[in-house]
Amino acid sequence: MRSGVTTAGSSLPRSRGFVVAGLCWLALVTTAYLWGTALVRAHPAIKLHAPPLFGHFDPRLGVRIVPAVIVALIVVALGPRATRRLPWRGLLLVSASSAAVWAVALAYVNGIDALTAPLERSTEYLRVVPQVSSVSDFVGGFVDRLRSFPLHVKGHPPGAVVLLTWLERIGLGGSAWAAALVIAAGACSVPAALSALRSISSVERARRSAPFLVLAPAALWIATSMDALFAGVSAGAVALVVVALTRSGIRSDLPAAAGGLLGGGALLLTYGAAPLAAIVAAVALARRRLRPVVIAAVAAGAVLAAAAVWGFWWPAGLEATADLYRSGVASNRPYSFFIVSNLAAFALAVGPAAAAGISRLFSDRARLLVLAALATVIAADLSGLSKGEVERIWLPFAPWVLLAAGGLPERSMRLWLVLQALIALGIAVFVRTPW
Repeated sequence: MRSGVTTAGSSLPRSRGFVVAGLCWLALVTTAYLWGTALVRAHPAIKLHAPPLFGHFDPRLGVRIVPAVIVALIVVALGPRATRRLPWRGLLLVSASSAAVWAVALAYVNGIDALTAPLERSTEYLRVVPQVSSVSDFVGGFVDRLRSFPLHVKGHPPGAVVLLTWLERIGLGGSAWAAALVIAAGACSVPAALSALRSISSVERARRSAPFLVLAPAALWIATSMDALFAGVSAGAVALVVVALTRSGIRSDLPAAAGGLLGGGALLLTYGAAPLAAIVAAVALARRRLRPVVIAAVAAGAVLAAAAVWGFWWPAGLEATADLYRSGVASNRPYSFFIVSNLAAFALAVGPAAAAGISRLFSDRARLLVLAALATVIAADLSGLSKGEVERIWLPFAPWVLLAAGGLPERSMRLWLVLQALIALGIAVFVRTPW
Protein backbone atom coordinates (compact mmCIF):
# COMPACT_ATOMS: atom_id res chain seq x y z
CA MET A 1 0.00 0.00 0.00
CA ARG A 2 2.82 2.34 0.92
CA SER A 3 4.60 1.69 -2.38
CA GLY A 4 1.40 2.41 -4.30
CA VAL A 5 1.09 5.78 -2.60
CA THR A 6 4.71 6.55 -3.37
CA THR A 7 4.25 5.68 -7.03
CA ALA A 8 1.15 7.84 -7.33
CA GLY A 9 2.87 10.69 -5.55
CA SER A 10 5.93 10.50 -7.76
CA SER A 11 3.89 10.39 -10.97
CA LEU A 12 1.92 13.50 -10.07
CA PRO A 13 4.89 15.91 -10.17
CA ARG A 14 5.98 14.35 -13.45
CA SER A 15 2.53 14.85 -14.97
CA ARG A 16 2.52 18.40 -13.68
CA GLY A 17 5.88 18.95 -15.33
CA PHE A 18 4.50 17.79 -18.69
CA VAL A 19 1.54 20.14 -18.35
CA VAL A 20 3.79 23.08 -17.51
CA ALA A 21 6.10 22.28 -20.43
CA GLY A 22 3.14 22.03 -22.80
CA LEU A 23 1.69 25.32 -21.58
CA CYS A 24 5.06 27.05 -21.96
CA TRP A 25 5.30 25.70 -25.52
CA LEU A 26 1.80 26.96 -26.31
CA ALA A 27 2.44 30.34 -24.66
CA LEU A 28 5.60 30.86 -26.70
CA VAL A 29 3.88 30.07 -30.01
CA THR A 30 0.80 32.15 -29.13
CA THR A 31 2.89 35.15 -28.05
CA ALA A 32 4.88 35.07 -31.28
CA TYR A 33 1.69 34.79 -33.34
CA LEU A 34 -0.11 37.69 -31.64
CA TRP A 35 2.96 39.93 -31.55
CA GLY A 36 3.90 39.06 -35.10
CA THR A 37 0.38 39.65 -36.45
CA ALA A 38 0.31 43.14 -34.96
CA LEU A 39 3.83 43.86 -36.17
CA VAL A 40 3.18 42.77 -39.75
CA ARG A 41 0.08 44.96 -39.95
CA ALA A 42 2.17 47.97 -38.98
CA HIS A 43 5.27 46.99 -40.97
CA PRO A 44 4.46 44.77 -44.01
CA ALA A 45 8.13 44.85 -45.09
CA ILE A 46 8.85 42.28 -42.38
CA LYS A 47 7.32 39.68 -44.76
CA LEU A 48 6.20 37.26 -42.08
CA HIS A 49 2.51 36.72 -42.86
CA ALA A 50 2.00 33.53 -40.84
CA PRO A 51 3.96 34.36 -37.70
CA PRO A 52 6.09 32.82 -36.38
CA LEU A 53 6.49 30.86 -39.66
CA PHE A 54 7.59 32.24 -43.00
CA GLY A 55 4.68 31.92 -45.41
CA HIS A 56 1.02 32.89 -45.42
CA PHE A 57 -2.22 31.38 -44.22
CA ASP A 58 -3.97 29.47 -47.00
CA PRO A 59 -6.34 26.68 -45.83
CA ARG A 60 -6.52 23.90 -48.44
CA LEU A 61 -7.97 20.78 -46.87
CA GLY A 62 -8.50 18.10 -49.53
CA VAL A 63 -7.89 14.50 -50.48
CA ARG A 64 -4.15 15.09 -50.84
CA ILE A 65 -3.86 15.06 -47.06
CA VAL A 66 -4.90 11.39 -46.96
CA PRO A 67 -1.39 9.89 -47.51
CA ALA A 68 0.03 12.00 -44.68
CA VAL A 69 -2.80 10.96 -42.34
CA ILE A 70 -2.22 7.29 -43.21
CA VAL A 71 1.53 7.57 -42.55
CA ALA A 72 0.86 9.29 -39.23
CA LEU A 73 -1.62 6.61 -38.16
CA ILE A 74 0.81 3.83 -39.05
CA VAL A 75 3.66 5.41 -37.09
CA VAL A 76 1.45 6.11 -34.09
CA ALA A 77 -0.06 2.61 -34.11
CA LEU A 78 2.99 0.53 -34.95
CA GLY A 79 5.97 2.76 -34.18
CA PRO A 80 6.35 2.16 -30.43
CA ARG A 81 6.06 -1.62 -30.82
CA ALA A 82 8.31 -1.75 -33.89
CA THR A 83 11.06 0.20 -32.18
CA ARG A 84 11.16 -2.41 -29.42
CA ARG A 85 11.23 -5.45 -31.73
CA LEU A 86 13.31 -4.48 -34.75
CA PRO A 87 17.02 -5.30 -34.75
CA TRP A 88 19.11 -2.16 -34.31
CA ARG A 89 20.25 -1.85 -37.94
CA GLY A 90 16.73 -2.59 -39.11
CA LEU A 91 15.43 0.14 -36.83
CA LEU A 92 17.86 2.67 -38.32
CA LEU A 93 16.84 1.73 -41.86
CA VAL A 94 13.10 1.78 -41.10
CA SER A 95 13.41 5.07 -39.22
CA ALA A 96 15.19 6.80 -42.10
CA SER A 97 12.75 5.40 -44.67
CA SER A 98 9.73 6.36 -42.57
CA ALA A 99 11.06 9.87 -42.04
CA ALA A 100 11.46 10.30 -45.80
CA VAL A 101 7.96 8.97 -46.49
CA TRP A 102 6.46 11.27 -43.84
CA ALA A 103 8.24 14.29 -45.35
CA VAL A 104 7.07 13.43 -48.88
CA ALA A 105 3.50 12.80 -47.71
CA LEU A 106 3.39 16.20 -46.01
CA ALA A 107 4.74 17.92 -49.12
CA TYR A 108 2.12 16.14 -51.24
CA VAL A 109 -0.59 18.20 -49.50
CA ASN A 110 0.48 20.90 -51.99
CA GLY A 111 0.70 18.48 -54.92
CA ILE A 112 3.49 16.38 -56.35
CA ASP A 113 5.18 19.49 -57.79
CA ALA A 114 5.83 20.66 -54.22
CA LEU A 115 8.76 18.25 -54.08
CA THR A 116 10.75 20.03 -56.78
CA ALA A 117 9.25 23.52 -57.13
CA PRO A 118 10.96 24.94 -54.01
CA LEU A 119 14.36 24.09 -55.50
CA GLU A 120 13.54 25.82 -58.78
CA ARG A 121 12.81 29.25 -57.36
CA SER A 122 14.86 32.24 -58.43
CA THR A 123 16.36 32.48 -54.94
CA GLU A 124 17.79 28.95 -55.00
CA TYR A 125 21.09 27.22 -55.73
CA LEU A 126 20.10 25.48 -58.98
CA ARG A 127 19.82 28.87 -60.66
CA VAL A 128 23.58 29.34 -60.31
CA VAL A 129 24.65 25.92 -61.62
CA PRO A 130 24.43 26.91 -65.35
CA GLN A 131 26.78 29.83 -64.60
CA VAL A 132 29.55 27.56 -63.26
CA SER A 133 31.89 26.87 -66.17
CA SER A 134 34.83 26.18 -63.86
CA VAL A 135 34.31 25.00 -60.28
CA SER A 136 37.70 26.30 -59.18
CA ASP A 137 36.99 29.76 -60.63
CA PHE A 138 33.55 29.79 -59.03
CA VAL A 139 34.95 28.91 -55.60
CA GLY A 140 37.87 31.30 -55.91
CA GLY A 141 35.69 34.27 -56.86
CA PHE A 142 32.74 33.38 -54.64
CA VAL A 143 33.19 36.07 -51.99
CA ASP A 144 33.97 38.80 -54.52
CA ARG A 145 30.82 37.97 -56.52
CA LEU A 146 28.60 37.37 -53.49
CA ARG A 147 26.23 40.27 -54.15
CA SER A 148 25.42 38.98 -57.63
CA PHE A 149 24.10 35.60 -56.45
CA PRO A 150 20.51 34.61 -55.59
CA LEU A 151 19.32 35.15 -52.03
CA HIS A 152 20.02 31.72 -50.55
CA VAL A 153 23.37 31.37 -52.26
CA LYS A 154 24.44 34.64 -50.65
CA GLY A 155 23.66 33.22 -47.23
CA HIS A 156 25.89 30.14 -47.47
CA PRO A 157 29.35 28.96 -48.49
CA PRO A 158 29.79 27.74 -52.08
CA GLY A 159 29.54 24.02 -51.25
CA ALA A 160 25.90 23.50 -52.20
CA VAL A 161 26.34 24.97 -55.67
CA VAL A 162 29.53 22.95 -56.19
CA LEU A 163 27.77 19.74 -55.16
CA LEU A 164 24.83 20.38 -57.51
CA THR A 165 27.25 21.21 -60.31
CA TRP A 166 29.10 17.93 -59.84
CA LEU A 167 25.79 16.05 -59.85
CA GLU A 168 24.85 17.68 -63.13
CA ARG A 169 28.17 16.75 -64.69
CA ILE A 170 27.65 13.07 -63.91
CA GLY A 171 24.15 13.14 -65.41
CA LEU A 172 22.15 13.72 -62.22
CA GLY A 173 21.28 17.36 -62.74
CA GLY A 174 17.97 19.13 -62.26
CA SER A 175 15.47 19.60 -59.47
CA ALA A 176 14.24 15.98 -59.33
CA TRP A 177 17.66 14.56 -58.49
CA ALA A 178 18.34 17.47 -56.15
CA ALA A 179 15.07 16.80 -54.32
CA ALA A 180 15.93 13.12 -53.96
CA LEU A 181 19.32 14.03 -52.50
CA VAL A 182 17.86 16.60 -50.11
CA ILE A 183 15.09 14.33 -48.79
CA ALA A 184 17.43 11.36 -48.40
CA ALA A 185 19.99 13.44 -46.53
CA GLY A 186 17.37 14.98 -44.28
CA ALA A 187 15.96 11.55 -43.44
CA CYS A 188 19.46 10.27 -42.64
CA SER A 189 19.71 12.78 -39.80
CA VAL A 190 17.34 10.46 -37.89
CA PRO A 191 19.60 7.36 -37.72
CA ALA A 192 22.61 9.62 -37.16
CA ALA A 193 21.10 11.20 -34.05
CA LEU A 194 19.83 7.82 -32.80
CA SER A 195 23.30 6.28 -33.19
CA ALA A 196 24.88 9.10 -31.21
CA LEU A 197 22.28 8.72 -28.47
CA ARG A 198 22.81 4.98 -28.28
CA SER A 199 26.55 5.43 -27.89
CA ILE A 200 26.31 7.71 -24.84
CA SER A 201 23.07 6.50 -23.25
CA SER A 202 21.45 3.15 -24.08
CA VAL A 203 19.87 1.32 -26.97
CA GLU A 204 16.53 1.36 -25.13
CA ARG A 205 16.61 5.16 -24.82
CA ALA A 206 17.46 5.50 -28.50
CA ARG A 207 14.66 3.14 -29.48
CA ARG A 208 12.09 5.21 -27.57
CA SER A 209 13.29 8.36 -29.35
CA ALA A 210 12.96 6.93 -32.87
CA PRO A 211 9.20 7.49 -33.49
CA PHE A 212 9.51 11.13 -32.41
CA LEU A 213 12.34 11.82 -34.84
CA VAL A 214 10.33 10.15 -37.61
CA LEU A 215 7.05 11.98 -36.99
CA ALA A 216 8.54 15.39 -36.29
CA PRO A 217 6.83 18.51 -37.68
CA ALA A 218 10.30 19.48 -38.93
CA ALA A 219 9.69 17.03 -41.78
CA LEU A 220 7.65 19.80 -43.42
CA TRP A 221 10.95 21.44 -44.40
CA ILE A 222 12.83 18.27 -45.27
CA ALA A 223 10.75 18.04 -48.43
CA THR A 224 11.99 20.24 -49.82
CA SER A 225 14.61 22.75 -48.70
CA MET A 226 18.36 22.54 -49.10
CA ASP A 227 18.64 22.96 -45.34
CA ALA A 228 17.60 19.31 -45.06
CA LEU A 229 20.82 18.41 -46.88
CA PHE A 230 22.77 20.52 -44.41
CA ALA A 231 20.99 18.81 -41.51
CA GLY A 232 21.83 15.34 -42.78
CA VAL A 233 25.51 16.03 -43.43
CA SER A 234 26.06 17.84 -40.14
CA ALA A 235 24.16 15.17 -38.17
CA GLY A 236 26.35 12.48 -39.69
CA ALA A 237 29.48 14.41 -38.78
CA VAL A 238 28.43 14.99 -35.18
CA ALA A 239 27.28 11.39 -34.74
CA LEU A 240 30.56 9.96 -36.00
CA VAL A 241 32.63 12.04 -33.60
CA VAL A 242 30.29 11.30 -30.67
CA VAL A 243 30.61 7.58 -31.40
CA ALA A 244 34.39 7.98 -31.60
CA LEU A 245 34.38 9.54 -28.14
CA THR A 246 32.88 6.35 -26.70
CA ARG A 247 35.50 4.04 -28.26
CA SER A 248 39.25 3.60 -28.16
CA GLY A 249 42.10 2.80 -30.51
CA ILE A 250 41.52 2.50 -34.24
CA ARG A 251 37.78 2.06 -33.62
CA SER A 252 37.83 5.62 -32.31
CA ASP A 253 40.30 7.21 -34.71
CA LEU A 254 38.55 6.13 -37.92
CA PRO A 255 35.06 7.52 -37.09
CA ALA A 256 36.70 10.65 -35.65
CA ALA A 257 38.54 11.27 -38.93
CA ALA A 258 35.44 10.47 -40.98
CA GLY A 259 33.35 12.78 -38.81
CA GLY A 260 35.89 15.55 -39.23
CA LEU A 261 35.93 15.20 -43.01
CA LEU A 262 32.14 15.21 -43.10
CA GLY A 263 32.10 18.14 -40.70
CA GLY A 264 34.40 20.09 -42.99
CA GLY A 265 31.99 19.36 -45.83
CA ALA A 266 29.09 20.58 -43.68
CA LEU A 267 30.94 23.83 -43.01
CA LEU A 268 31.28 24.37 -46.76
CA LEU A 269 27.51 23.86 -47.10
CA THR A 270 26.35 26.10 -44.26
CA TYR A 271 27.91 28.42 -41.73
CA GLY A 272 25.25 27.20 -39.33
CA ALA A 273 27.04 23.87 -38.88
CA ALA A 274 29.74 25.49 -36.76
CA PRO A 275 27.69 25.83 -33.52
CA LEU A 276 27.03 22.08 -33.55
CA ALA A 277 30.57 21.66 -32.31
CA ALA A 278 29.05 22.40 -28.90
CA ILE A 279 27.51 18.91 -28.91
CA VAL A 280 30.87 17.28 -29.54
CA ALA A 281 32.49 19.49 -26.89
CA ALA A 282 29.85 18.55 -24.29
CA VAL A 283 30.37 14.83 -24.85
CA ALA A 284 34.16 15.21 -24.91
CA LEU A 285 34.13 17.02 -21.58
CA ALA A 286 31.85 14.43 -20.03
CA ARG A 287 33.97 11.55 -21.33
CA ARG A 288 37.26 13.37 -20.66
CA ARG A 289 38.50 12.52 -24.12
CA LEU A 290 40.54 14.85 -26.31
CA ARG A 291 42.18 12.70 -28.98
CA PRO A 292 39.03 12.08 -31.12
CA VAL A 293 38.24 15.79 -31.08
CA VAL A 294 41.75 16.69 -32.22
CA ILE A 295 41.60 14.12 -35.03
CA ALA A 296 38.20 15.42 -36.13
CA ALA A 297 39.36 19.03 -35.99
CA VAL A 298 42.45 18.27 -38.09
CA ALA A 299 40.32 16.46 -40.69
CA ALA A 300 37.78 19.30 -40.83
CA GLY A 301 40.60 21.81 -41.07
CA ALA A 302 42.04 19.89 -44.01
CA VAL A 303 38.75 20.24 -45.90
CA LEU A 304 38.62 23.97 -45.21
CA ALA A 305 42.28 24.29 -46.18
CA ALA A 306 41.55 22.61 -49.52
CA ALA A 307 38.78 25.15 -50.11
CA ALA A 308 41.22 27.91 -49.21
CA VAL A 309 43.68 26.62 -51.80
CA TRP A 310 40.87 27.01 -54.34
CA GLY A 311 40.40 30.59 -53.12
CA PHE A 312 37.56 30.37 -50.58
CA TRP A 313 38.57 31.51 -47.10
CA TRP A 314 35.77 30.40 -44.75
CA PRO A 315 36.02 33.25 -42.18
CA ALA A 316 35.97 35.82 -44.99
CA GLY A 317 32.89 34.21 -46.46
CA LEU A 318 31.11 34.29 -43.11
CA GLU A 319 31.97 37.94 -42.57
CA ALA A 320 30.80 38.96 -46.06
CA THR A 321 27.57 37.02 -45.69
CA ALA A 322 26.84 38.54 -42.27
CA ASP A 323 27.41 42.05 -43.64
CA LEU A 324 25.03 41.44 -46.54
CA TYR A 325 22.38 39.96 -44.29
CA ARG A 326 22.43 42.82 -41.82
CA SER A 327 22.06 45.36 -44.62
CA GLY A 328 19.30 43.40 -46.37
CA VAL A 329 15.97 42.08 -45.12
CA ALA A 330 17.30 41.84 -41.57
CA SER A 331 17.41 45.62 -41.39
CA ASN A 332 13.58 45.66 -41.57
CA ARG A 333 13.13 42.97 -38.91
CA PRO A 334 13.28 44.04 -35.24
CA TYR A 335 15.75 42.08 -33.13
CA SER A 336 13.53 41.94 -30.03
CA PHE A 337 10.59 40.32 -31.82
CA PHE A 338 12.66 37.74 -33.66
CA ILE A 339 14.39 36.65 -30.47
CA VAL A 340 10.94 35.36 -29.45
CA SER A 341 9.60 34.49 -32.92
CA ASN A 342 12.63 32.37 -33.83
CA LEU A 343 12.23 30.26 -30.72
CA ALA A 344 8.51 29.87 -31.43
CA ALA A 345 9.14 28.76 -35.01
CA PHE A 346 11.68 26.22 -33.79
CA ALA A 347 9.23 25.09 -31.12
CA LEU A 348 6.70 24.34 -33.87
CA ALA A 349 9.33 22.42 -35.83
CA VAL A 350 10.20 20.12 -32.92
CA GLY A 351 6.68 20.03 -31.48
CA PRO A 352 5.34 19.94 -27.90
CA ALA A 353 6.73 16.44 -27.28
CA ALA A 354 10.27 17.82 -27.30
CA ALA A 355 9.31 20.48 -24.75
CA ALA A 356 7.69 17.86 -22.52
CA GLY A 357 10.71 15.59 -22.83
CA ILE A 358 13.05 18.37 -21.76
CA SER A 359 11.08 18.67 -18.52
CA ARG A 360 12.38 15.25 -17.37
CA LEU A 361 15.71 15.19 -19.16
CA PHE A 362 18.14 15.60 -16.28
CA SER A 363 18.03 11.97 -15.18
CA ASP A 364 19.35 10.69 -18.50
CA ARG A 365 22.70 10.99 -20.25
CA ALA A 366 20.82 12.13 -23.35
CA ARG A 367 20.94 15.55 -21.70
CA LEU A 368 24.48 15.99 -23.06
CA LEU A 369 23.18 15.99 -26.64
CA VAL A 370 19.92 17.84 -26.04
CA LEU A 371 21.18 20.59 -23.76
CA ALA A 372 24.19 21.26 -25.98
CA ALA A 373 21.84 21.50 -28.97
CA LEU A 374 19.61 23.90 -27.05
CA ALA A 375 22.67 25.99 -26.29
CA THR A 376 23.42 26.22 -30.01
CA VAL A 377 19.83 27.30 -30.67
CA ILE A 378 20.04 30.05 -28.07
CA ALA A 379 23.42 31.21 -29.37
CA ALA A 380 22.11 31.29 -32.94
CA ASP A 381 19.06 33.21 -31.76
CA LEU A 382 21.03 35.83 -29.84
CA SER A 383 23.45 36.31 -32.74
CA GLY A 384 20.76 38.03 -34.80
CA LEU A 385 22.05 36.32 -37.94
CA SER A 386 18.72 34.57 -38.50
CA LYS A 387 15.63 36.74 -38.24
CA GLY A 388 12.83 34.49 -39.42
CA GLU A 389 12.73 31.33 -41.54
CA VAL A 390 14.49 29.38 -38.80
CA GLU A 391 12.00 26.53 -39.14
CA ARG A 392 14.22 25.49 -42.09
CA ILE A 393 17.48 27.27 -41.24
CA TRP A 394 17.71 25.53 -37.86
CA LEU A 395 16.89 22.06 -39.21
CA PRO A 396 20.42 20.88 -38.28
CA PHE A 397 19.56 21.52 -34.60
CA ALA A 398 16.17 19.78 -34.66
CA PRO A 399 17.15 16.07 -34.48
CA TRP A 400 19.25 16.64 -31.38
CA VAL A 401 16.52 18.50 -29.50
CA LEU A 402 13.92 15.92 -30.55
CA LEU A 403 15.93 13.25 -28.71
CA ALA A 404 14.45 14.70 -25.52
CA ALA A 405 11.06 13.24 -26.44
CA GLY A 406 12.42 9.73 -25.98
CA GLY A 407 12.34 10.31 -22.24
CA LEU A 408 8.55 10.55 -22.14
CA PRO A 409 6.69 7.73 -20.38
CA GLU A 410 5.99 4.78 -22.64
CA ARG A 411 2.32 4.70 -21.61
CA SER A 412 1.77 8.20 -23.05
CA MET A 413 4.00 7.85 -26.13
CA ARG A 414 1.14 7.48 -28.60
CA LEU A 415 -0.63 10.56 -27.23
CA TRP A 416 2.46 12.68 -27.75
CA LEU A 417 2.99 11.23 -31.22
CA VAL A 418 -0.59 12.17 -32.11
CA LEU A 419 0.08 15.73 -30.97
CA GLN A 420 3.25 15.87 -33.06
CA ALA A 421 1.37 14.62 -36.13
CA LEU A 422 -1.48 17.08 -35.62
CA ILE A 423 0.95 20.01 -35.45
CA ALA A 424 2.61 18.91 -38.69
CA LEU A 425 -0.69 18.27 -40.48
CA GLY A 426 -2.12 21.57 -39.25
CA ILE A 427 0.81 23.54 -40.62
CA ALA A 428 0.73 21.60 -43.90
CA VAL A 429 -2.95 22.37 -44.42
CA PHE A 430 -3.24 25.92 -43.13
CA VAL A 431 0.14 27.52 -43.91
CA ARG A 432 1.60 27.75 -47.40
CA THR A 433 5.37 28.08 -47.23
CA PRO A 434 7.94 28.43 -50.04
CA TRP A 435 9.46 25.05 -49.09
